[in-house]
Amino acid sequence: MNGLVEKKLTTKLVSVKESQAGELIIKMRRGNEENEYAWAGYRADIYDAELEFRQSEFDWTQEQFDKYWNNGGEEKEIKREINATVEIYNDEMMWEELKNMEW
Repeated sequence: MNGLVEKKLTTKLVSVKESQAGELIIKMRRGNEENEYAWAGYRADIYDAELEFRQSEFDWTQEQFDKYWNNGGEEKEIKREINATVEIYNDEMMWEELKNMEW
């Protein structure tokens, strides 16, 4: 070893915004590089997935889910998905794939 220590890069969240078209734009940084992930239809995707999960795993009714969703659940689940997205791109191969995506 030549005395150099290889520093493991991690992916960090820089910012999140919603575009005028309703896309969720997640800006991330890994080392000195920044990339954006655009998620069109994110609200419907998260709503549908969470509704299906809570109905199948917890036998929730639509009414129970709507109460959860409308009382902070929507914001909680969107934040969880943002964090999961950053974690996915914490992998070097996935980061490279993100760099090559065309929006």
